[in-house]
Amino acid sequence: MKKNIKIPVIFLLILTFASFLIFLGSRNDAVTVAKSIKSGVLTADEINIAFQNVGGKLIKRYVQESQIVKKGDLLMQLEDVDTKLAINRLQAQVDSQKAMVAQEQAAIEITENETNLNELSTWRKIEEVKANLEAAKSTENLNRIEYNRYMQMRKGGNTSQSQLDNVSNAYTASKMQVLQIKSQLSTLMIGATPEQVSQFEQTQDATGMTLQSITIARQKLQNRQNQLAQLKAQLAQAETELEQLQINYKRLTLTAPEDGKVLKLMFEDGEMVPNGAPAVLLETDRKYIDIYVNEKMVNDYQPGTMVKANVIALDKEVKGKVRFATTAPSFADLRMTRERGQADLTSYQVRIYMESIPHLLTGMTLEVDQ
Repeated sequence: MKKNIKIPVIFLLILTFASFLIFLGSRNDAVTVAKSIKSGVLTADEINIAFQNVGGKLIKRYVQESQIVKKGDLLMQLEDVDTKLAINRLQAQVDSQKAMVAQEQAAIEITENETNLNELSTWRKIEEVKANLEAAKSTENLNRIEYNRYMQMRKGGNTSQSQLDNVSNAYTASKMQVLQIKSQLSTLMIGATPEQVSQFEQTQDATGMTLQSITIARQKLQNRQNQLAQLKAQLAQAETELEQLQINYKRLTLTAPEDGKVLKLMFEDGEMVPNGAPAVLLETDRKYIDIYVNEKMVNDYQPGTMVKANVIALDKEVKGKVRFATTAPSFADLRMTRERGQADLTSYQVRIYMESIPHLLTGMTLEVDQ
């Protein structure tokens, strides 16, 4: 009986001692460890680099996997033959459009100068014709007087019929001359307002008179201005297309957007790269760790807070800056357990971006001191 009692008692003592040690010891799960010592694994931001809005045959890779690159370093090069031909063709079109615009501008300027000159010439011509009209009226009046005198002389038998006929012809010719000059003057003054005509009769100065021929010429000039605007719009469109092609030509060369390490190259030389497809996976120098804290500690890790962390592998201290603190996924929450007897606590994920120091590599463990 003593032996039968002794063995269970020994096992009970061992079990009790082991439970006590477990209670005092660390649970060693990731969340609990992170909460107790606030440590995290260093991780780097990764970016996919792609040829922007272009694709084609890959002719050269300038880097290899695991190679360290600086911002602006060449990564890949696509074939540029087709783009060069398109640029040359469009450049010729742009040059042609520029020549057409220059030609139309010169033609409009010449026509405008000619129209202004014609307007001045027409005003002076109107004044000249008006003077000719006055002279013709004077001649007509003189011939009428001469004709009436010869008519009286003919009735008295003091002149011959032939002389009277000559005077009559001269009188008729002078009247026709007046009518012809009046018609010419009316034609030249088409478009003038009654006020302008009246002023011209008083001053004998045609300057400023509205002329229909000049108005029509200026309307044609305005229409040519519209055509010039259309040519300029076509030129602007061609220049925009040329600029886009030149930008696309630059995009055929893929460069590193920032410092980092090449993790993966998606294409080999000679392969066709689709438009917009990721071509290079780059690990940037932006490195961070994630730690988990409970709601009582989260106020100590507000965005912008500077913290210090210990790099275990290097036994060095590194500075960091809190980027954000947000509610962690539900699996990281601390739920009430019988052996702990604690109430539920919400965990918060805190992301800290670390400064770069020599030999600091992704995957290393960092312990936050704060």
